[in-house]
Amino acid sequence: MKISYQWIRDFIDLEEDAATLADALTMSGTEVEEIIHETIPREVVCARIVEVRQHPNADRLSICMVDAGDEVLKVVCGAPNVKVGLVSAFAPVGTDLGPGMLIKKAKIRGEESFGMLLSERELGLTDDHSGIMEIETSAQPGESLDKVLGLEDWVFDVNVTPNRGDCLSVIGIARELSVLFRKDLMPPPFEIPEIEKTVDSVLGVEIIDTDACPRYTARVLEGINIRKSPFTMRRRLFQSGVRAISNIVDITNYVMLEYGQPLHAFDYKLVGQHIIVVRKARAGETFVTLDSVERVLLENDLLICDRDKPIALAGVMGGQNSEIADTTSTVILESAFFDPVHIRKTSRNINLSTEASYRFERGIDPEIQVVAANRAASLMNQLADAGIYKNVIDVNYWDYNPSTIHLRKNYMSVVLGINDIQDQDVEDVYTRLGCRVKRCDDGWMISPPLFRHDLSREIDLIEEYIRVYGMDNVESELPRFKPGAGSSDALYSREVRNRMAAMGFSEVITYSFIAPRWMNWFGEDVLELKNPISDEMKIMRRSLLPGLLATVAKNKNQQIRDISLFELGKCFYPGPEKLPEEKELLGIAISGQRRYSHWSEKPEFFDFYDIKGFVQLLLGTIDLEPSQHDFLMTGHQADIIYKDEKIGYLGAIDQTLLEQLDIEDDVFVAEIPVQALLSQQWQGMQVIPKYPMTYRDLSLVVDENIQYKDIEAAVSANKIKELRKIAPIDTYTGDKLSEGEKGITIRITYQSDSRTLDDEQINKWQNIILQELEKKLGISLRS
Repeated sequence: MKISYQWIRDFIDLEEDAATLADALTMSGTEVEEIIHETIPREVVCARIVEVRQHPNADRLSICMVDAGDEVLKVVCGAPNVKVGLVSAFAPVGTDLGPGMLIKKAKIRGEESFGMLLSERELGLTDDHSGIMEIETSAQPGESLDKVLGLEDWVFDVNVTPNRGDCLSVIGIARELSVLFRKDLMPPPFEIPEIEKTVDSVLGVEIIDTDACPRYTARVLEGINIRKSPFTMRRRLFQSGVRAISNIVDITNYVMLEYGQPLHAFDYKLVGQHIIVVRKARAGETFVTLDSVERVLLENDLLICDRDKPIALAGVMGGQNSEIADTTSTVILESAFFDPVHIRKTSRNINLSTEASYRFERGIDPEIQVVAANRAASLMNQLADAGIYKNVIDVNYWDYNPSTIHLRKNYMSVVLGINDIQDQDVEDVYTRLGCRVKRCDDGWMISPPLFRHDLSREIDLIEEYIRVYGMDNVESELPRFKPGAGSSDALYSREVRNRMAAMGFSEVITYSFIAPRWMNWFGEDVLELKNPISDEMKIMRRSLLPGLLATVAKNKNQQIRDISLFELGKCFYPGPEKLPEEKELLGIAISGQRRYSHWSEKPEFFDFYDIKGFVQLLLGTIDLEPSQHDFLMTGHQADIIYKDEKIGYLGAIDQTLLEQLDIEDDVFVAEIPVQALLSQQWQGMQVIPKYPMTYRDLSLVVDENIQYKDIEAAVSANKIKELRKIAPIDTYTGDKLSEGEKGITIRITYQSDSRTLDDEQINKWQNIILQELEKKLGISLRS
């Protein structure tokens, strides 16, 4: 939103410069992204046209004699509105109006010209270029135009957050500044000179859908004279990015920018039976808006109608069939409160966002409708000679039930770290914010104004106070903590990240929202967003793999073939209560070569055993069981068993899924819960053994159905403390073994902390292990 510094000062008496105000707004949470300094060259002066005659060599040009103060100059001008006595803006020879606009002495169709009479657009003041500027003050020739009209100004480009719809107006920003600088808010006063006719005698209002439109107010004005708006109004509209049209339309936009209340004016004679009906559209009903586009409406779209037809799309845009024209003499002025959700849906449905819908969507003040209508009526009386009908139609179904929040002083002090909070300062801040404040034993009972939809909890009020008080004014203090015996979850998550980075992985962070198409692979028991950013982001993820695979695909498309990625993030599952169940997972994806290969070497590519190895490096000892996940390749996948519990899975991505993602290379993935990593405990530092280790190999004949983990468990069951490691080193199947048998060689490593082991002791342990293998698994020594 763009807003003028000088316009703000109409509402609050401030001596601070624009940069100071912008800094204060930004530091309090209302970011000013840019300050645009507006002025005109000091050489531009007021000049009076004292003579006008036709150019002898051009039908559309005039020769004007211009009194510029010090001298009368000859100027050739093509504007249609030149006339004797008109005071306009004049740029003498040598004035620089910007790139390519240096005013020079010129000869135009044989006649010399010694300067230029300027339009408002040529000075950058408005977009009006219908003729030269007409100055309606008592300015004297030769006076600086900048000083006469007070043209120097600064325009703030304010980034208003979605929860602060109250700041989408001049009065909203001025209210913020009144709190920050402890100055009183002073909206310009206005009068409403009403005529004897009453509005009820000429207009009726009926609201059929009171949920979508809880309040509708209207005034009627007659004797309207349609003409151009005054320069100040047109300039302020231009500064705010709104196009000036005519005095009546401009006033509705002007008051909208002032108060944040969108208004609309209907031509009274075009409203059938002079009845306003607020209703929902019928499915497939069409309506032509002011931009000459025929809109096809849905059942939930809200319409403003007369008895016969729609005349406006509520809260978004008016219709061609009731717009203000040059012949309009009587108008209906609408000032209503529409439900933000209904307006947002309508705006999205017809793909049309306007200044009005932008404000309604964020929530306006439900109490300001009559005030805004009266302000607009007053301006129409001044600028369009309008006669204002007595009274206001106010059909109001709004349930005024302001909330009251208990604000505890001690809690406020603890949260903010401020020990000397002053009661008077707290009350002053909240009062200036528009709250009703009442003291109680341990603090205050505070009722936020209805235009502050974002203040609903005690912590919201505390946030309001500190943004006004200023974070910079809080004394810095180092946090106090007592180191614990073990790492916290946050610290361990950092350790996991460090370990993954040390193994050559890059971290990615992907959206928690995914497209519905992923349900085909990861299950349909999902959480769906009611108001998604887009259809491609309407499902809460059950797995980190969709984001990881999309990142792999993007990198492959950028010709990055060798990929090692991981993500730490939350996944979401339907829970028994309203809130979903959340689980933090670690996802891993690898593809391409293990390392950059040397020219003399054959490239080595990641395979199943690489992803298994990375998981083992993270968890230590794990077991694998065959699995059947649709998104993983059959025969190249397994569930991860850790401490006798199934915790995750690993494997190669299914080829069909890779084809859908346009990935040509194999991709290997794993997903495990972070909680499993947190359950690991650091074993502390250990002394390097002084005595040598030794190993023995056992070549065994086993049944082909026996898994290696069973062999390892049987060997470990003997509780030999000197046993350090068990590892398979060879397997054999062939004619030398009976059917249903296989050969496996294991290597057992021994080491003592207190002595050098001799063969006699080692052979004794080997015999114990062989007896246990034969007893539990029927395994014999291969001859």
